Amino acid sequence: AKSSRLTSGWNPSNSSADVELVNSLTMLRSRSRQLVRDAGYAKRARTIVVNNVIGTGIGLQAQVRGTRGEFRDPVNDEIEERWCEWSEAENCHIGGRLHFADFERQCMSQVFEAGEVLIRKHARDVGRSGIPFTLELIEAERIADQLQSSTLAAQNGNEIRMGVEVDRYHRPVAYWIRQRHPSEVRFTGGQTDWVERVDASEIIHLAQIDRWPQTRGEPWLHATARTLNDMSGYTEAEITRARVKACSVGAIETP
Repeated sequence: AKSSRLTSGWNPSNSSADVELVNSLTMLRSRSRQLVRDAGYAKRARTIVVNNVIGTGIGLQAQVRGTRGEFRDPVNDEIEERWCEWSEAENCHIGGRLHFADFERQCMSQVFEAGEVLIRKHARDVGRSGIPFTLELIEAERIADQLQSSTLAAQNGNEIRMGVEVDRYHRPVAYWIRQRHPSEVRFTGGQTDWVERVDASEIIHLAQIDRWPQTRGEPWLHATARTLNDMSGYTEAEITRARVKACSVGAIETP
């Protein structure tokens, strides 16, 4: 905490987690996504995290026991069979494209890359499993960050922080979600970006909380993003210099 000429340029702010995020979250998330797309180290880091946390998918092992403590094999086998059937893409994913293992990997990827992801639970039967339950993956960009209590009055004295409606104890009450990604291509005319209020009971908000109260998650690359970007630029400069030197030609002529 000592002040000296060596620390004169070190002037940190004394702000809450949400104050820090409200001013930087969009840029942090955009830079993180760009690094994962274009920087080999960042993309590999995401792959390693997903492989170690999810692997080929987190499954289910039924362990129903009888009154004497023995496993009820017929019951357990049927539960696992129905689980495997529901885990198929057409049954568990409302879009019909992601098997449950792929859905899990996508969620972990989003938590690493964007800092958070929303999973919306739908009480609908969309496939052939007959189970009225399916999942929707919602990227962080679809949360209406621009909505604050100052621009939209919340109900019952609640507060809206970066698109999340919370009570006085910062417990999520509802999420304000855009119908589509704000940068999505408009394929038909007349499409609008309307926002839907979704009750928190329908949402699973996956995010790592570093400070409480913290409403939104931050990308895991936030502390290394600048270094990774500098490394990419430095590597490009070195390769360009080597290419220029390799293309240099000299000729010596005598009388």
